[in-house]
Amino acid sequence: MRGSLTLQEILDQPEAWAAALERFEADAPRVDRLFEREPRDEVVFTGCGSSYYLSMTAASVFQQFTGLRAKAVPASEILQFPEGVFAQDSSPLLVATSRSGTTTETLRAAKAVARQGIPILCLTCAARSPLAQQADLALCSPRGREKSVVMTKSFSSLLLLGLLLAAQRAGDAGLRRELHRLPALGRRVLKIALPLMRDVGMAASRFVFLGAGPAHGIAWEAMLKLTEMAQRPAVTYHPLEFRHGPIAAAGPGTVAVLFGTEGGKRLEKALVRDLRRQGVSVVALGDDWSMAEAETGVALGVGLSDAARSILYLPFAQLLAYHRAVGAGLDPDRPQHLSSVVRL
Repeated sequence: MRGSLTLQEILDQPEAWAAALERFEADAPRVDRLFEREPRDEVVFTGCGSSYYLSMTAASVFQQFTGLRAKAVPASEILQFPEGVFAQDSSPLLVATSRSGTTTETLRAAKAVARQGIPILCLTCAARSPLAQQADLALCSPRGREKSVVMTKSFSSLLLLGLLLAAQRAGDAGLRRELHRLPALGRRVLKIALPLMRDVGMAASRFVFLGAGPAHGIAWEAMLKLTEMAQRPAVTYHPLEFRHGPIAAAGPGTVAVLFGTEGGKRLEKALVRDLRRQGVSVVALGDDWSMAEAETGVALGVGLSDAARSILYLPFAQLLAYHRAVGAGLDPDRPQHLSSVVRL
């Protein structure tokens, strides 16, 4: 059956999260030692493709909870424009993410920063990979690797490791408890998302994904999943930035998926109303705020922070892409022109 591997890997995510949580708890003392070995004043998260998009969310959450400067950049930016990434006289730490640990740009970026004496922490699904061996510390997702091409459970489980890194460095027991709730909540979310996303956007000509704060990287990943699996046109914006030009092209035939935040809910709800007035079909995901204006509104009711809840948005995005691909007669397990590892 087309897409059978992808579908199973989407459904397997709670188990991958539980395994990542268990592995991180064993590695937590090593995380502390890495940060204590030499004070760091900035953390740079990097990767390629999906790994870059999870770096966006991980960096946002890391800075929010630790107070330490953090940013996300593509690995190629480190190779081509390092002076725009690392400030003079700074003491950075590099967090490099690669599912396989063999992505060319990420490996080259790690080698370049290692020559400058910058310590490296890697997030990967391959504990014996070249990137893991090169890093000062490797945090691994033991059940995250997929057999299919597109990242699904690897993305979410590696992002979970990135959020655990923030909780550990911040000493934030509240965030840590939230993250440990995710496997159980994920099983519940999958039961909602699997049938819900089947019929969304069947006749859509354009998809827009909107997310701010921790959800911004999720919106980028949702765009990529639809592009990879279903080969459908899609774009990504910060929610309020959508009014500054792009909204001119929105109307009937457009589906907007909003990954809602508690921090921005008042203005996000106003945007939903504006989009609906223009004939846009809106799918709005949030925790407990009313989304009556949306054509499809999902209140998860999980009581999590924006940071932890961002991971629970991923099954909705992945299943939307999966259903659109299968509905178009495509095989999301093996999208054309793609391979599981990009080597230059």
